[in-house]
Amino acid sequence: MARPRGAKNKKRAKNTIEKAKDAFDSTGPPGPSETVKLLDVIPVPKEPEKDNSGLEDRPYFSVDEAAQFLGVDERCARLWFEHGHLTGTNDVGFIRVSRASMLRVKHGPLVVGPMG
Repeated sequence: MARPRGAKNKKRAKNTIEKAKDAFDSTGPPGPSETVKLLDVIPVPKEPEKDNSGLEDRPYFSVDEAAQFLGVDERCARLWFEHGHLTGTNDVGFIRVSRASMLRVKHGPLVVGPMG
């Protein structure tokens, strides 16, 4: 059976903490030069890197927001959505453009012509 995700790191951290507690119990409180630093004992996960696109961190944007980000007219952004260059949802005429497709169009090559 596969080990649950992250179980190895949790077990390693638990063992390290137990060793630190045992060392503390057997030798008494640490002196001023022997202080225990938990940050050295327990690994701190890194924060995910933030992109520098200038977009807020949300999954969907309005057509007007997408057009502003892409530097085009709102009608152009609607046409790009209709032709498949931008993806997202269209609920009763209210188009929400996905963040991923906006970044792809802004930073990737734009394919001219119908998609698919």
